[in-house]
Formats: sequence, structure tokens, C-alpha cells
Amino acid sequence: MVKATKGKRNTMNQKKTRAHQKPIEGHPPEWVININKCVKGGPQYDSGNWTIYRVPWSLREVHKSAFVPKIISIGPFHYGDPGLRFMEEHKMRYLLRLLGSRTTGKGGQAEDLMPQVHNATLLEDLEQAMKELEQKTRQRYSEAFNIDSSDFVQMMVIDGCFVLELLHLYYKFEREKYVDDPIFTTRWMLRTIQRDLVKLENQLPFFVLEKLFDLISAAGDPSLIDLVLTFFDPLLPRKYIKGLIDPEEEFDHMLEVFRSTFLSSVKQNITPASKQPEISVNFPLVQERQLVHSVTELEEAGVELKNREESDLLDISFQGGVLKIPPLYIDDNTAPLFLNFVAYEQCEDGKPFFTNFLMFFESLINSSADVEILHKNGIINHVLGSDQDVADLFNKLGREVVYDLDECYLSQQIKGVNNYCKAYYGSKWRVWFTNLKHDYFSSPWTFFSLLAAIFLLLLTTAQTYYTVYAYYISS
Repeated sequence: MVKATKGKRNTMNQKKTRAHQKPIEGHPPEWVININKCVKGGPQYDSGNWTIYRVPWSLREVHKSAFVPKIISIGPFHYGDPGLRFMEEHKMRYLLRLLGSRTTGKGGQAEDLMPQVHNATLLEDLEQAMKELEQKTRQRYSEAFNIDSSDFVQMMVIDGCFVLELLHLYYKFEREKYVDDPIFTTRWMLRTIQRDLVKLENQLPFFVLEKLFDLISAAGDPSLIDLVLTFFDPLLPRKYIKGLIDPEEEFDHMLEVFRSTFLSSVKQNITPASKQPEISVNFPLVQERQLVHSVTELEEAGVELKNREESDLLDISFQGGVLKIPPLYIDDNTAPLFLNFVAYEQCEDGKPFFTNFLMFFESLINSSADVEILHKNGIINHVLGSDQDVADLFNKLGREVVYDLDECYLSQQIKGVNNYCKAYYGSKWRVWFTNLKHDYFSSPWTFFSLLAAIFLLLLTTAQTYYTVYAYYISS
């Protein structure tokens, strides 16, 4: 034991000695040689290929639970996490199911699993397909991982096959309402896995899933896009979700597939940059791109709030003093889903639709009174306990989010609302009249109280008049 320790110390001393050795005259230092080797080899990773990212640290610290998987790791970011290992058994079980293996059921009896592999009947075919995609897959992640080639390919096969088999089983579950599988019979597991698989750090490149799907799917199976949308729809249910996406479009991962279903109509309504009116020099930029009044203030200024039914979630409009907002249902799934959409947009170069949407609602909602008004108008429904909880949620969601004012798809609506409110607050008479209506005409009781006060004032005035008049006559 002593010799081993001594040998280790000697090795460390040798390393320190080499680190402090002066370079031989006429030869460059070792670090220069190493960097030159990297330059000659060329960059191994090109940021232009990245599509799956580590969530920015600042955003992650505020909303850690929204980004870190609870029970399952998919892909390399959380590969080998000790807290997620128990799902590895389920992954292997699903792989065996896919390959048409026989497992041992309850009581030690053999349980037949229907073979689903048609185009590729051997595991080696799946391994070879993933081996060919390994480098392309590694380049899609924003970090280089110290996972050797064999383990990385194994991860691609096992994780990818688990996801595909889970999607198939869920598609069956939606139609038959029952699947004899522990993940589906244990209530909490399925919903938790759905939340985990929509997280940005828990993604496989979509081309990996597509390749595996091509190898294992049979004629008559639903498309991969249909399977993905069916699986994630319960996180934010909508009608006709499959008609909201172009099946020919290329996607980065499952998170982007689900996000794209919210963008179909809003993309059509975006005014091209060349046709947008120039920003007025009389308005600060913030008033062109950011809402400056809460719901309570908008209502005071005479803005009418309406529920825009049968419209996509992001399709907000303002015209003629009427602000129309599609209904939003808020539960425990809403915040994590939106935050992963936002995290993806923070790292990508495309339009930050959900970032704009989130910041719009953060400006609308300052207090529980704002939530109450939105609820009364059918715009917000929630199961969070109280309106104050919703207000706190939206006020927290915008923290550490980088908000690009020039990329706001709601800029025209925001400008219209701000102009409308500016005209109102610029007139003292309008403010006074609105306050009068709010204080004395908001309910029948306040109105009757005002009438009673006026009546008493008139009686008092009449009494005073006749008292003075009688005194004057007698004099």
C-alpha cells in the first residue's frame, strides 16, 4: 500500500516537473503543439448543426424542476444519472418486446410478445443503422460527450426503441383505454414520462427516430408524426391537433414537433419585415414591442377583452378597442411545457413565438385582480388553487428570459393597445369619467347609493332654502 502511494506521488511529481520544464530552445512549447494539432484536425463540432441544447444556466437555476427529467433519461445529457437508472430495466423490456422476444410472465410462465419487426428482424440491423448515424447525431448536441462509440450507439438503439414502442403502446391505449403494461397500469408513471420526454435536454434527433421507425414499422401503422402528437396532446389538449402541422416538414426532435402544432396560423398572419410600417419617432421602442399596461389598466382604459375561441393559442388580435385572446388552460403541465419551448427558442435562431407569448402574458398579469378579469372573460381557466397562484406563476416565468424586442410577432397588436391606452390616459376628462363609472356605476348597489346621496343632497338644499326663505319673509 505504501509503495503504491509512493509510486503515485512520484508520477505526480514527474507530471509537475514536465509542466514546469522550459521549452527546448528552437522548439515551441507543448501547449502550442497541442493547439496546432487541433487546428490541423479541424473543428469536430460545428455550432451550426446544434439542435439539442443544455438549458442556459441562468434560466435553469430559476426553473430547475422544469428542465431536469424526473424518472427517465433519453439521450446523452443525463446518460448514466444514478437517479434515473431504474427506468433502464423498462427500456430493455421494451426493446425485447420490439424484437419479438419471449419473456417470463407472472408465475414463471412464458409470455408471448407479438413480433413487430418486419424490415429488420435482427438487433444487428438496428445497431448498424445507428452506427452510421453516430457522428451526425453527436453533432446535433451542444456539448461533446465522453461516451465511447459502442456505448453511444447502444444508447441510441435502446433509447430510440423505447420511445417508439412507448408511442405505439400509447396510440393503442388511446383507442382501447387499456394496455397491460406496468408503465400504463401505474398511474403516476405515464404522465411523468410524458413530461420528461418533452424536455429539451431529454431529446434524440428526430432523424434517429425516423430511421428506427422505418426499420421496425409495418404497413398500416400510423405515421411517426401522428404517434408523437397523440402522445403529447394530453399536456395541452386541443382539437384537430394533427391538422395543425405539415407532415413533410423536417423537425429537430419531438419537442419541436409538438411546438410546431401551435404555429400554423400565427405564421400565416405575420407581416413580412419589408411590409411592416416604420417605427414612429414619437414612440419609444419599448412601446412598439412591449405591452406597458396590465389587464386592470386596459379595462379601465375601455379595452374590451374577449375570448377568441376556435383559434390557435398564440393567435392574439387587437382591433377597434377589442383585444381577443384564445383561451388558455393552466395546470401542472403548462409551465414546464412553455419553459422548454422558451428554452429551445433561446438557443435557436428562429422566431421566438412562445417567448413573445410568455412576455405578453407577464405584462398583462400583475396581480390576482388581472387573473380574475381574464377568467371572467373566459380567457384563463386554471386548477392551481387561487388566482394569486396564477399571477405568481406568470410573474416568475419571465425571469432570466432574454427578450428580443425586434423579433416580437405581436408587435402590431402591442402597438395598437399602447396607442389606444395612451389616447385614454392623455385625456384627464376620460380618466375622470371612467373613475366615476367605476366608483358609482359598477353595480346596482353603488348606483342606488349615489341616487340616495343625490336625493339627500337635494332635500338638504331644499330644507336650507326654505329655512332661509322663511326667515327672510318674516323679517
